[in-house]
Amino acid sequence: MDIDKAIKVVKEYGRILKEKPIKNVQGRLMSLLPHDKDTIKEAIKVELIYAGTAEPRDEKMIRTLKLAFLQLASFLPDDEVVPPFDVDDALDSDDVCHSYYKYLGDSEIASNHILEQTSVLVEELDGFCQENGL
Repeated sequence: MDIDKAIKVVKEYGRILKEKPIKNVQGRLMSLLPHDKDTIKEAIKVELIYAGTAEPRDEKMIRTLKLAFLQLASFLPDDEVVPPFDVDDALDSDDVCHSYYKYLGDSEIASNHILEQTSVLVEELDGFCQENGL
């Protein structure tokens, strides 16, 4: 991927990160992504090399790109994202306790998935950065 395409892909992805900041560990809708995860990862890697070889080296940009790379883990298939807990809906239900308990269980599943994916992305990113002197 050339640098111009990479910049375009990363900007589009960055817009989503700004518009939908993660406030919890319940995940983000994968359908929000402007490109598939592999395309975004490739674009971030291209920009990392560019930022890492620029003079002067832009350390803040490198950190921002690394964080954006890892945040890909928070994008889950839409049906696995846990909607925010709605207190009013819970209070209106016949079984407040089990409603809240189910929400916590679903949140745990989503957060465990995000944690596992983040671990995979950390390994991939660390290997890439070592290979490219970043």
